[in-house]
Amino acid sequence: MTSEHVLSHRLDREWRCIARDPRAVARANGWRASAPVAHLDELLAACGHGARGQAEEHNVVLAAIVAAAGQDDLAARVVMQRILPGLIAIARRRRSFERDAFEELAGAAWVAIRRAHPRAGAPVAANLVRDAAYRAFTAPGRRLSSTEIAVDPRTLDEEPYEPRIGPCEELATLLAEARVEGVPTADLDLFRELATVGSPGRVAARRSVTPRTIRNHRDRAAARLREVAAA
Repeated sequence: MTSEHVLSHRLDREWRCIARDPRAVARANGWRASAPVAHLDELLAACGHGARGQAEEHNVVLAAIVAAAGQDDLAARVVMQRILPGLIAIARRRRSFERDAFEELAGAAWVAIRRAHPRAGAPVAANLVRDAAYRAFTAPGRRLSSTEIAVDPRTLDEEPYEPRIGPCEELATLLAEARVEGVPTADLDLFRELATVGSPGRVAARRSVTPRTIRNHRDRAAARLREVAAA
């Protein structure tokens, strides 16, 4: 069993115990992020877990829980469970060249959740997943390739609000989110192939179809990705 499966199964087992604990439910109701719940799965649903897209009412609930997560481990754990599908999707995408990718990503997600300060109207779940991917996979490489510079220790707790993510990382994150939102695998595979091969003509030759067929497929898939990005 891969580290992804071991850790995700452990998180799911832990969640099942937490979600029905009356003390945890009472504590969660104290955040007043949503209408009172009798089980934490109801709170997960209220912040968009399992829904297609991220409706504004889900975003508002999730933002309220994130606001509590800086000081409350239970709130952070609820947020972690909410974004778990997106983290798993990214880890699976990177697993072929990143050993233990999910463990790295889960640890980075916890830090991202505890330090998050979501803006009103911003897509909270998507931004947390992007921040976790940046912390896990992009920032370490940049640190290794940078010249060491002495800094004031008081600045170490300061985090950029919008981390800069390279275009390849941004595409990988978007495709992972699109998979979670139900975009067909064939559409996602086409974009990965286009990114690798470089042109519709070359992809068409590999697939023994016409370039026009690939362009039409690409345009339909792009429309689905735009919907995910807008959500």
